[in-house]
Amino acid sequence: MAVNGLRKFGALLALLLIMPDPMVADDHRRASMDETITFFYYKDLAAAEVFYSNLLGLEKTMDEDWVKIFRVTTTSSVGLVLDGRGFHAVAEDKPAMLSIVTDDVDGWYRLLVDSNVVIRTELRPDDQKAAPDRAPVRGFVVEDPGGYTVEFFSWQRSE
Repeated sequence: MAVNGLRKFGALLALLLIMPDPMVADDHRRASMDETITFFYYKDLAAAEVFYSNLLGLEKTMDEDWVKIFRVTTTSSVGLVLDGRGFHAVAEDKPAMLSIVTDDVDGWYRLLVDSNVVIRTELRPDDQKAAPDRAPVRGFVVEDPGGYTVEFFSWQRSE
């Protein structure tokens, strides 16, 4: 039995020695990633376009009849796709969220409340401590015209 266990350990050790370490950055792979785009799918593309362009003020970087892309940051964008085009289709369940990190959570909250956007979670008070099962953030969540959740938050400093 001890010999069999030793053989298994030796085989595992040999495998680990020839496998690349996943924690070591591969410069080639990392250099080839320049931007991320999250795509959402809509029956009413025009309403989604107004939300992201006019209300949120995001810069449109692509404008086709069936797809619109808006820059969120210098390296991230959100893409809006007309139902029936692209890779996916509109579904009732929306298990994706666009999270926007901002230092002006209060300003965004006032703007979106004043614009009658559907608020999914209210803004947390400043003095509310993060619970053990919550991320250390202060923010709120709204619903875009297609039913996707968009979160606005700021990271909270631990004391």
